Amino acid sequence: DMGIAVTLRTVQRDLNALATVFPLEASEGKPQGWRWCQGARQLDIPSMDPHAALTFHLVEQHLRALLPPATLANLAPWFETARGVVESEASRITQWQHKVRVVARTLTKLPPTIEPTIQATLYEGLLHDRQLEVTYRALTQGSRPKTYPAHPLGLVVMEQVVYLVCTLRDYPDPRFLAIHRIAAARLLEAPARRPPGFDIDAFIAQEFGIRLGTEPLKLVLRVRNPLAAYLHETPIAKGQKIQALDPEWSEVRVKVADTQQLRNWVRSLGAAAVVMSPASLREEITGDLQRQLADYVATEVLLGSQSAPG
Repeated sequence: DMGIAVTLRTVQRDLNALATVFPLEASEGKPQGWRWCQGARQLDIPSMDPHAALTFHLVEQHLRALLPPATLANLAPWFETARGVVESEASRITQWQHKVRVVARTLTKLPPTIEPTIQATLYEGLLHDRQLEVTYRALTQGSRPKTYPAHPLGLVVMEQVVYLVCTLRDYPDPRFLAIHRIAAARLLEAPARRPPGFDIDAFIAQEFGIRLGTEPLKLVLRVRNPLAAYLHETPIAKGQKIQALDPEWSEVRVKVADTQQLRNWVRSLGAAAVVMSPASLREEITGDLQRQLADYVATEVLLGSQSAPG
């Protein structure tokens, strides 16, 4: 499975030699089977130190969704040992887990439920570069699940959702499928095809921002000075320039990709930022705000009629 070329006879000789030192036992049948003796203590050479225990503990906490199930199964004894070390050690190292947290600035949602057998099949296909047959439920209401062959290319995790990057049928263009919307998956014998020059980082930059235009935008924002100070520390992109306008406002100029992600971020700033240009983006944001205000006014009328007597 690991790609190491070895003959069966070599493995048999090695096992016979190892059985003289380690608690291994063989069956009497043919083909002969081997196992770790039942009841034997787990062999741990060397014992796990606090640094390794902390690493395994953090891997189990934060990378579980990204690791193939077969890898997780192989790591299970190490995770168990790490938990024991972390719980029993008074080392400052193992206390690190209680001193570090990762916090999202946006609303953190609960991750969707993924069927374990489907996840295992998808990861197996990706790990061994084999085609998959998947049945996918699109998010569009009323759409029926569709089944088609997929060529897995990679995994991307964004906002608690795991996506399978792949090509479908004989189409060359990569796309992404939310794993929790895959209703069924079957591993095929045929090898997966990889588009020439495919780069997962370039794909993420282009698709996961939900690109709306091919040309970058020359964005000009009028922002309140507390936000300007924050953008000084964490620029939107390389080449960003900020100029103070008065005691309350600053101007930010930067070239950015034309994406839905950009629009979501601008909307999240609320009254702290105003789009000055390009005019098309300013008009789009203005229209969104006008529609949102109209919806709020309409609900005020609705709430008033519900609270009125009679």
